[in-house]
Amino acid sequence: MAIALVRSRSRSTSAGEPRKSCGTTSDGRSTLSNSSKCSENTRPEVSTQIVRFIVIGGSSVAIDGLCYALITSFSALSPDLAKGISYLCGMIFGFWGNKLWTFESKQRSLSEPLLYVLIYACTLGINIGINRLVLSLAGDEYRLLGFFLATGVTTVSNFVGMKFLAFRESHSPAANTPSVLPLEQAFDPASTERNAA
Repeated sequence: MAIALVRSRSRSTSAGEPRKSCGTTSDGRSTLSNSSKCSENTRPEVSTQIVRFIVIGGSSVAIDGLCYALITSFSALSPDLAKGISYLCGMIFGFWGNKLWTFESKQRSLSEPLLYVLIYACTLGINIGINRLVLSLAGDEYRLLGFFLATGVTTVSNFVGMKFLAFRESHSPAANTPSVLPLEQAFDPASTERNAA
């Protein structure tokens, strides 16, 4: 009876050195080394995603503000309706910016926009709740504190929700399927090289 060792293909080593893998450069570009195969869903590092998320969020707010100013200046729509339309414009930009640039999601599914809207609806409730809590505990003179605290919590909540729910990385079955090798081959660098190719 042969003893087998289970190991992941992505963690293979040759001659005691860890295998190079997919990753990103400091400016967020994807990299692929010659000695390994990467899944199609390689994403930027979390620090890159955070910076991109902030840029997209700021751009979404700017689009919201610009659309609001244009609509209220050049139409007879009520300010509430104008704000709803402008917010929707910023939200649509935010969806596509975060999908394509921040999280580089390649998926095409109805679940992404639905989860995106659900996340924003939930964090809107959280935002209002935190703001109301600060105002009720500290008083109206702490509006700015309530605003910044609510905004900070919902920004983090939105990022986490998008990263792990709306635009979560799907893993290809081939990349995550462990390979089973006889014990002799598991520690033989030459056989590891042959199996990796």
